[in-house]
Amino acid sequence: MSTMRIIVAAALTVALSACASKATPQLLAAPSTAREGAKVQNDRGIRAYQEGHMNQARQYFEAAITVEPDLAEAHYNLGMTLYRLGMVGDGDHHFIQAANLAPGNKTIWDAPPLRAAAPGEKDLIPGGSDGHMHSH
Repeated sequence: MSTMRIIVAAALTVALSACASKATPQLLAAPSTAREGAKVQNDRGIRAYQEGHMNQARQYFEAAITVEPDLAEAHYNLGMTLYRLGMVGDGDHHFIQAANLAPGNKTIWDAPPLRAAAPGEKDLIPGGSDGHMHSH
């Protein structure tokens, strides 16, 4: 293998491993005090999200909120899902609702609209780049 091919292969490996190492955004489980129906729907939404079924995840998180409107975790998860669907304004609304319902939850307060994004940090917004010449 030529030296140039080795260098290109090494650079590609480093770029791909950096993308793979980016953790999937954390979704939040419902607390043990939540209504059973809300917990079930929230758990189903998390599974759908992790499997890449964003529209289905959205329906589950909305169902959890219907059962328990004050479930901060479901609002946060719905916000994450709406961001993935490109519905940033709607997502912001749910992130803010989650923050109002859970003032001490660091994960919720680190949600995109509630913190200043680091330069170039656009991994939650569809079409955003992480600098590796592709979109997430």
